[in-house]
Amino acid sequence: MNINKIAKIAAFNLIIIVGAVVTYSPGLLGWYPNDPSIFKAGMSILIGIFLAVMFFYGNSRLLSGPRMPVNVEVKDVSQAQKILDMYKNGSYFGETAQTVLDQIERLGRSMGRLQSEIDRRFEKNSMSNDKYSAIVNEANLSLVDNLISAAHKMQFFDEGEYTRLLNHKQDSIPDDIQQQQLELYRMNEQSIKNVVTANERLILQLDTLAVELGGHSEDNDKLLDEIKKLTQEVKYYK
Repeated sequence: MNINKIAKIAAFNLIIIVGAVVTYSPGLLGWYPNDPSIFKAGMSILIGIFLAVMFFYGNSRLLSGPRMPVNVEVKDVSQAQKILDMYKNGSYFGETAQTVLDQIERLGRSMGRLQSEIDRRFEKNSMSNDKYSAIVNEANLSLVDNLISAAHKMQFFDEGEYTRLLNHKQDSIPDDIQQQQLELYRMNEQSIKNVVTANERLILQLDTLAVELGGHSEDNDKLLDEIKKLTQEVKYYK
């Protein structure tokens, strides 16, 4: 269980405790079911029921994780981020989802820096500016497509089902079938990690190009060729 999830559970239960203390503490509201006031007695009962329901329902939802989307077609980065946000607090696949989210944000920053350096170094609409911008934009589009694909693949994960599969020897379903299901989960997670790794190589080269342009390097043809090569490679991971 990751730190964010533990923090949310702790905060939720603290709110329940504070609500109970405020309601029943003699130094505060001090409401009890046997209070002479019908209103206070009734409210104490209703609040007690409410807090109990919230305690069991809330903790159950937090421990099981949010309800995940089912095979949603991911069309853009914004939608990809929403899906990844739903998975990032998961016990098993949360770290993978957070890594993809972080890469989306880093890509945006890298592209902003690089385009600024291109525009600063080369005059707008010049052949050099157009050349660099075209190569960089193609790389960016490929990276974005890969990240959207990774978000789509995240929808395969179901933490509740994965928990059950990890304990498959304790049920009556044939072990070999459930072992194959576990392998599918692991293959899908590895596929996402491969996307992240391929993207990382290309982002590194884009950052390197930004530094080189900032340092007034005169020969970046080899770096541009490497970016074009890596751009083609990341397409295989979509």
